Amino acid sequence: MTEEDVLHFKKHGFVKLRNIFSPELIEHMQKLGTSQVSAPSDNYGAGFSRLKYDMCNDDPTILDLMGDPAFARIMAQLIDHQVFFTQGLGFELEKNKSRGAPWHVGSQSFGYQRREDMGYTVWTPLCRIDPKDQRGGMKYMSKELLSGEFVYQQINLVPEYLKDQIEAGKELTYADFSAMKNGLINSPEMMSLLDHFAVEDSFEPGDVLLFDKYVLHSSVPLLDGPIPSRLAYVLRFSAVDAQYDKNRVEQLAYPRAVFNYNVPSDYNERVASVDGEQVYASSYFDETREARTLARDVA
Repeated sequence: MTEEDVLHFKKHGFVKLRNIFSPELIEHMQKLGTSQVSAPSDNYGAGFSRLKYDMCNDDPTILDLMGDPAFARIMAQLIDHQVFFTQGLGFELEKNKSRGAPWHVGSQSFGYQRREDMGYTVWTPLCRIDPKDQRGGMKYMSKELLSGEFVYQQINLVPEYLKDQIEAGKELTYADFSAMKNGLINSPEMMSLLDHFAVEDSFEPGDVLLFDKYVLHSSVPLLDGPIPSRLAYVLRFSAVDAQYDKNRVEQLAYPRAVFNYNVPSDYNERVASVDGEQVYASSYFDETREARTLARDVA
């Protein structure tokens, strides 16, 4: 990692880092993903061929990574505050079929914390990504050009609005919910802007993308070529001073039963329970807190 990488992350909110994970760790992630991801059971994640939330949250090898001095040093150089590992996820795109996720931010993955609390993602593709050939990676937007913070504000309003409309007698469908949730940043006009200014990098196994929770990003479909599917493993991190936002958790839960939008994880409900409590201090992490925490005093 270079000083240019650090400055790039501070300016844009994301940075591609080369050769961060060993071949052995990539192989371990591939085995985890292959055995655990499964086809979406309802509307949530329908753009992926297979996905998995809470993938190996307590896996010993993944937790060992958090205690690795080299990894902790890299994260400490890039991020200004202490963070801890919260959740693992797996996403698979099938060639010439899966569209992945549209432009979005991690409103579900960081739905347990206050909007202003920081969160970070380490996205690890488990195969080669070539944006000039078969593609299958991600596109992302510099925060200097357009921050995605407003999307959290918008999505916070959607559940209560829909609930009020339904209680007033209006018949709404999943399509109505999806349009309210994703339509603003995936309208033809906005997508033209985002796609024009987006960054799409190449990756080799072991390379990663680090980005913060306000970076707008979207999947790039896997086109025709030798790779039948693209699997990626995702590591989520939260700032240790993040506070539990019970109202946000309840708001995000509302569309599940109403619109067959059952997020395949109850993590947000289990990770804490008291509004305003420090998530890091929750009893949920009592047995693994130290193992999840990335050191900052690494030489």
